[in-house]
Amino acid sequence: MGRVLVTGFERFGPNDLNPSALLMDRLAGREGVVTAVLPVEYHACVTRFESLLDLHKPDAAIAFGLARSSDHIRPERVALNLDEAAAPDNAGITRHGLRIVPDGPVGYWSTLPVDRIVTALRAAGLPAAASGHAGGYVCNHLFYGVRHGLDLRGSAMPMGFIHVPPLPEQVAGETGRMGLNLDTLQRGALIVLDEVRRICG
Repeated sequence: MGRVLVTGFERFGPNDLNPSALLMDRLAGREGVVTAVLPVEYHACVTRFESLLDLHKPDAAIAFGLARSSDHIRPERVALNLDEAAAPDNAGITRHGLRIVPDGPVGYWSTLPVDRIVTALRAAGLPAAASGHAGGYVCNHLFYGVRHGLDLRGSAMPMGFIHVPPLPEQVAGETGRMGLNLDTLQRGALIVLDEVRRICG
């Protein structure tokens, strides 16, 4: 059984909590799993993630974050070399229309088995869909920054980003919204872990 680093994010902006942080509490202590909650800060989140890679030397890494507008679990296919969010991070920094790495490639593909993860989640009755890219905020910044660092190291370690929906209570009163409860998110995360471990040998 390979060791997997799994991260979530702290709360940010108007969100009173972040389900991905609560998910880390649920996964903490499981055999072969290292969990951490990252700051919603552009530069600090990448630095923290890379320090965890150096410390724990995992066989794979999965970053989770909140997609406030979605009711699906969304494995991201691509990290783009672009910060393009109007809202500041938790350190008050706004990055709009800026490259993450000035001389870096346009994007990096996820090295997680995205389609297999989606298939497995759907087979378990969970709402899941692959997403084209991870947006323009801190989630994408983390995804790109870590993949870039791994590329510079020549590391083929599987790494990718997965967005999760808000909890039902966070979307209460919003027409057409459902959210996913924490038990369901935990079940989905364990399915993701199983699929990732399959490619770790």
